[in-house]
Amino acid sequence: MKVRLESGEDADARHFDGNLLLVLSPRAFAPGSPMRFTATTGDGVRSFEGRAIGSKRVDEARFEVRMRFVNLRREDRELLLCTLGHPV
Repeated sequence: MKVRLESGEDADARHFDGNLLLVLSPRAFAPGSPMRFTATTGDGVRSFEGRAIGSKRVDEARFEVRMRFVNLRREDRELLLCTLGHPV
């Protein structure tokens, strides 16, 4: 799922397990730092907010960032699980 970071950079959300989201990002995030992004879905643009748990460089241009959501509505959780994870 393509997402746009608050800073205007494009990133790629890769996996969501119901709690943690894995994002491939062009920049690293320090643990505890806020992450805000938007995702365009069939229902329109949705905004998300979370806190980074950690970042790890995966290649010359990207970081694998793990994050936990600050507040996540039930319908947004279901959307992410259907798109990026395995529904429970």
